Amino acid sequence: MTDYECILLAGIPNAPSVYAPTENPDLAKQRQRQVIEKMIENKYLTEDKAKEILKQAE
Repeated sequence: MTDYECILLAGIPNAPSVYAPTENPDLAKQRQRQVIEKMIENKYLTEDKAKEILKQAE
């Protein structure tokens, strides 16, 4: 799995029916960005790595 996919999946457990990428792709992407922001805050990701991960979505 890519970092992008892993982070997308990490955001689903909070509300699986709401954040499921198959049901609500826009909400899933929003949640993914929230997870990335928290990972940056907690020093699990750098800004550069986060940008690289988000480019995988394009």
